[in-house]
Amino acid sequence: MAELPASWGLKTKRRTDGKLDIVGKDDAGNEYRARTTDTSEVTEKDVAELSKADRESYTSPETRTKEYVKWLTSNPRKDEEEAKMLDDFTELAGPVVHAGLEHEGSSVNFQRIPQWRWDLAFKDYKEN
Repeated sequence: MAELPASWGLKTKRRTDGKLDIVGKDDAGNEYRARTTDTSEVTEKDVAELSKADRESYTSPETRTKEYVKWLTSNPRKDEEEAKMLDDFTELAGPVVHAGLEHEGSSVNFQRIPQWRWDLAFKDYKEN
């Protein structure tokens, strides 16, 4: 379990779903929720993300918001996640494709095509 630095003045509160709320107090003394953890403990990820959001950690106050939003919206694992999702979809589609298109002994019976459709399909072919 990771520890929150004491200098941040944050405490944890247990929620009914087993997760933790990391709370602090603003300048007026009102309590605010800084973050809700993903698990029942504070992890290194929680501490790192809270540290990244700390406005005092940026060297340039003019660019800190842009830097933080850019960091939030960047996802270095995006391609990996998309490839995994595509693999999952392909695996799920396999039985459907096999049942519908690759079923042994399946064929198309041209006698079942209505004559009027046959004529429309080959109209240009017959004229030449």
